[in-house]
Amino acid sequence: MVPLQVKLLHHTMRYVMSRNTPTSRLVLALTVLLSACSADVPTAAWRPADAPLDVSAAAPVAGTLAAVLSGNAQAVDAAPTLVPVGAPLPPFVEARLYAIANTAIHDALNGVRPRYDRYADTGPVDQGAHPVAAALTAAHDAIVGAAPGAQVSTDAWYAAEMANLAGQSGLPAGIAVGQRAAAAILARRASDGTAGGGVAPYTPGHAPGDYQFTFPFNTPGFDFFGTGGFADASVWGISVTPFLVPSTSHFRSRAPYGAATNSDAVLTNGYTRDFNEVKALGCVGCAARSAEQTRIANFWIENSPTAWNRIARTLVSANTLNAWDAARLFALLQMGEFDVYATTLESKYHYNFWRPVSAIELAGTDGNPSTSPQAGWQVLAFPTPPVPDWPSAHASAGGAASVIVREALGRASGPFTATSTTLPGVSRGFPSLADAARENAVSRVYVGFHFREAANEGLEQGRAVGRFVSRALAPR
Repeated sequence: MVPLQVKLLHHTMRYVMSRNTPTSRLVLALTVLLSACSADVPTAAWRPADAPLDVSAAAPVAGTLAAVLSGNAQAVDAAPTLVPVGAPLPPFVEARLYAIANTAIHDALNGVRPRYDRYADTGPVDQGAHPVAAALTAAHDAIVGAAPGAQVSTDAWYAAEMANLAGQSGLPAGIAVGQRAAAAILARRASDGTAGGGVAPYTPGHAPGDYQFTFPFNTPGFDFFGTGGFADASVWGISVTPFLVPSTSHFRSRAPYGAATNSDAVLTNGYTRDFNEVKALGCVGCAARSAEQTRIANFWIENSPTAWNRIARTLVSANTLNAWDAARLFALLQMGEFDVYATTLESKYHYNFWRPVSAIELAGTDGNPSTSPQAGWQVLAFPTPPVPDWPSAHASAGGAASVIVREALGRASGPFTATSTTLPGVSRGFPSLADAARENAVSRVYVGFHFREAANEGLEQGRAVGRFVSRALAPR
């Protein structure tokens, strides 16, 4: 590209990246396209518009897979903009962005060469479209649509990626397919019930076992509705629309400890066992918790959509998946993560079972002679998330992810190594995805957030959701 073209592209990009309108997004795509077409490089051989795209060739597949992975990574980079700086990012909010972005990529690729059913896009297949341009454009538009605060960084990422396609054929068609795929998924999710965050007034029950606001969410600074405290996402499970499962109650968990009421549940032998276990292992100063159990607890604190996305990327590379298979895997994984969180939150607020930190503080009033209170008991990783205990959403998310990734790979995942942002510098090896999901579940006991049976129940609930989700986006 000659110097004048570089200057024009630079100034045009600065202008369009400061805007957030359909017109500016079109200008962005056209600017990148024109710069690519005028670059001083050879033009690819002409191919009729209806000629099949050779996705079996090594170079196109490698380039397209790189685009899928790049779009997937950009969605992760964009996620922090969904909340104010410094605020915790709810995993169910995070999962929605990842689901939208990765499903747009999947639909775009299958709008070029249909290997799998598409989710939202129903437009005509264009086999003359450039698959990399389609995937990158779909990712860009979907991320900006779902996370507008990430527009500047996502525009810059898109411009850099598209500049690498200079001189290649099928770019205008690829951009069009990508824009169409992103628009379709954004339109489908525009009224999915997530806009209000699932937050509403919540009043705790008064019986033993009933969920109570936990510190610091029981202080005046969090009493947003005048009910004495804050419970997060209390109506998320009954107000949001899942991506794939029939309803958020379709896979509702069984009742806590199989009891008719929470006050009955706290009298069971299972509850007594779990109470004393988490009391001994889950607190910040618990001497009974081993060093290995502490590592497990801290390793898995990380948000599940991020953690399991990283595991999936590791396995995509290890199993040399092609772009179409990888895009489907990421789409199913993150739609499954959104659906499993919605499912678990529906169960949590259906049963309203108390957290260990409340149970241990109030054990003197639970009617169980085999439990006793402990003053000042506090979880290893403060604070306890402000939602009820049963079942564990974290365990459920891991159960769903392990099944979805295993089924999408179509083969045994084999041993793999994972890392975590909440325990930097540490790698953990796992013989299988199922082993990782089991460790993820029990980590919630070691961190003090859940009773063991709530973690086990979440794991089973997640596996059920994962099996259902795995059947979607079927091969054509």
